[in-house]
Amino acid sequence: MTMDKFIPASYHVDEVHPPASKSIAQRFILGAALQKNKIRLANCGNSDDVNNMLKVIQQFGCLVTSHQNFLEITPAFQYKNSPVHVGESGLALRLLIPVLSVLTDEFQITGEGTLMKRNIGTSEIFLDDAGLKTKSENNFLPLHVTGNLTGGNYVLNAEDGSQFLSGLLMALPLCNNDSEIKVSGLKSKPYIDLTIDVLNQFNIKIENRNYETFIIPGNQKYYSADSFTIENDFSGAANWIVAGVIGKNKIRVKGLQKNSLQGDASILDVLRQCGAKYEWKNDTLEITGVKELKPFDFDATDCPDLFPPLVVLAAAIRGASKIKGVLRLANKESNRALVLQQEFSKAGLKIELQNDEMIVNGTGKLESCVIHSHHDHRIAMAGAIASALTSHGLTVSGAECVSKSYPDFWKHLGIN
Repeated sequence: MTMDKFIPASYHVDEVHPPASKSIAQRFILGAALQKNKIRLANCGNSDDVNNMLKVIQQFGCLVTSHQNFLEITPAFQYKNSPVHVGESGLALRLLIPVLSVLTDEFQITGEGTLMKRNIGTSEIFLDDAGLKTKSENNFLPLHVTGNLTGGNYVLNAEDGSQFLSGLLMALPLCNNDSEIKVSGLKSKPYIDLTIDVLNQFNIKIENRNYETFIIPGNQKYYSADSFTIENDFSGAANWIVAGVIGKNKIRVKGLQKNSLQGDASILDVLRQCGAKYEWKNDTLEITGVKELKPFDFDATDCPDLFPPLVVLAAAIRGASKIKGVLRLANKESNRALVLQQEFSKAGLKIELQNDEMIVNGTGKLESCVIHSHHDHRIAMAGAIASALTSHGLTVSGAECVSKSYPDFWKHLGIN
């Protein structure tokens, strides 16, 4: 059922604790399923994507026990001959395809909602080149795979993103033989840093040679410490960071890591460029609005999830701001560049798309309107914080989609 939310221009947020990084949490959950010992994971969050990854590992026989402050995962990874369902999680899909290709000789994987309309990308092409047999709906889910991915020398075109490479980095250490992956066109490099960092926590060793060659010793075993705490999400926090810049009151965003490997932490680079003020106080980021902001020029190729909040920030600034990386947006939950252009035009914002660049012609204000999320959680959240730039507020239609990454978003915004 579609949910509409009206957000008044005067919404007021003083302090907020963004959710766990679903990207990091999903990597840890899968790693936990691939080892032998129990593990406790604190601060996993309750997003749809995390819950779907938990359902997947339970399908494989792992026991997941929920406690007040943590999840306990008892691994027993054994693929059963039934389709693997990843919900709408593109990351879960692309991590699991190579992992299952190593651990079993036949499987089917599927999803739901917007994921069924998203191209599988290089995954199927790579597996076909590696000698496995694949069958899909013209490179859309469901995907059926027969054969085993083994250690060896591989070539991967990663122009459509880093997720499948992350899956290979998690899967190939389990092979008997060593592997080498030659990679071209890699985007979202910070997410590879995240993957390797998580793998290090499971004592898996990967050699990264300038993001062009990855050396993966075979016959490795996943094993870890007894417990970990997942860090909070800069993607979700980016909305509050922008809200603090464009609003009338200081916002404190709690629970972030100052030296995070998350690519979306680079939103702070944008703040410095446009003259916004922020200050770290331990794990709390304080954002203060300023009257005069300068247009910015930022390359979001490695952090495309920042596009929606950056469009709102650019709308608050008089002049043309430029954001590079548009080509990364076509295969998201929506065609994000076109949706941002279409929906924010209703609010009087002119957005130009020129090949890989988005030019946002900000005027410092927006008109009240109805912004449709197109079932894209990041569009919904950006639309909500943009209401601060209107006189009377605006409405977000399809507001329920925030559950994919940030189920408590409306509660944190103070909207019932």
